[in-house]
Amino acid sequence: MHKIFFLLSLLALAPQAFAETSISVSGQTPDKTRILFVGFDSTNPGLKRDSFEVFERVRRNLKTTNLFEVVKDSGQAASELSANLAVEATPDFAKYSKAQIGAIAIAQFDYDLTGNLEVKIRVWDVLDQRQFFGKLYTASHDNYRKISNAISNEIYKAVTGERVGHFDSQIIYVSEFGPINKRVKRLNVIGFDGENRRVLTTGQNLVLTPIFSKKRDEAFYVNYLQGRPQIFSLNLINLRSQKVGGFRGTTFSASPHPKDSNLLLLSVIDDGNSDIYELNISENTAHRLTKHPAIDTTPTYSPDAKSIVFSSDREGGQQLYVMDADGSSVKKISKGEGNYSKPVWSPDGRLIAFTKIQKGQFYIGVMSPSGHSEKTLASGYLVEGERWSPSGRYLIFSRKKSPYGVDSMPRLYIVDVLTGFEFELPTPANEGATDPDWGS
Repeated sequence: MHKIFFLLSLLALAPQAFAETSISVSGQTPDKTRILFVGFDSTNPGLKRDSFEVFERVRRNLKTTNLFEVVKDSGQAASELSANLAVEATPDFAKYSKAQIGAIAIAQFDYDLTGNLEVKIRVWDVLDQRQFFGKLYTASHDNYRKISNAISNEIYKAVTGERVGHFDSQIIYVSEFGPINKRVKRLNVIGFDGENRRVLTTGQNLVLTPIFSKKRDEAFYVNYLQGRPQIFSLNLINLRSQKVGGFRGTTFSASPHPKDSNLLLLSVIDDGNSDIYELNISENTAHRLTKHPAIDTTPTYSPDAKSIVFSSDREGGQQLYVMDADGSSVKKISKGEGNYSKPVWSPDGRLIAFTKIQKGQFYIGVMSPSGHSEKTLASGYLVEGERWSPSGRYLIFSRKKSPYGVDSMPRLYIVDVLTGFEFELPTPANEGATDPDWGS
């Protein structure tokens, strides 16, 4: 019972693959692709204002990756580079290669008959002397953010070779404010760029660890209803919530099945013991996967749903284990020192992310599904709650820099798993932010 009480105390109070892979995190600034932007300007005052807004949004997006150096067609040197470039023309690749330009984005802005903005854009690969892509976008003023994110995604995918962009993605998280001994916590959704924030819950009940469902416009979260933590679902459109499953005991650590939206992994405390269950939501039936006197918790499916990774103290300190989807063939995979928790499988199945505590320090790291090639990506006084981006290239997590003062306010950070580059996600300055999940 003491172990279970300790686990729930942390839950309430803490701010919150298949082939083997070789993990390479350089920690060094990679060579940036110099990309020349042409045509994002106009002598027409309206077009000048609107094209500049689109350009600035694209520039800010690309800056967050630390993979691009943006060059705009202003100033004598840049103007000379952009001379004679038009959206229909093929660039003189030798000229731009000599100037160490890696890519060229040529745009043409106009208004259609209804006053909507039209953007024609072609992006060229200077090294391979070919077109990356050509697109036509039309948007009303309230959708400039949308087309800017779409352009950013296309440039990012073209230059990096990634299949998925993330600039139009959503983050769900827990905000916190108020006295340290009486924090108010609410669920929020915010865009990757820090815009379009929505507060989803009232703060009347303590809420923790939201995660997007596989159903559109739905999330699961821990709701302390009448002081007892239970998993609830939340409709992100009408904000109606309801308890998930008929468990009498405590439920937490929800993890949706990657292919079947009716299946959900849960940690369940019943008769003083924490075990892992698979819940069929529509049938309201549950299958117990672990039966062990230790604390088995924080399970997540592999992308093919054939395996489950979870944390347990069945061999002493908290470690990571993998088992088959039916609960069989349990094996320990973590091999380093310290206590491991909150494992999350990457979308491509090649890596497992985790939180680790070692000698009083918190770490976010990744390892292969066999436990080899462990790498640390972030550390601090308190770092935790890591989740993968839809592409699997990035991790989002929360960090508290210190137990005192302004640094005691937790914030959200994103780290590039390949380069180690890290930046802070913009959330309201007067609130803390924990327990993020990253949706498409």
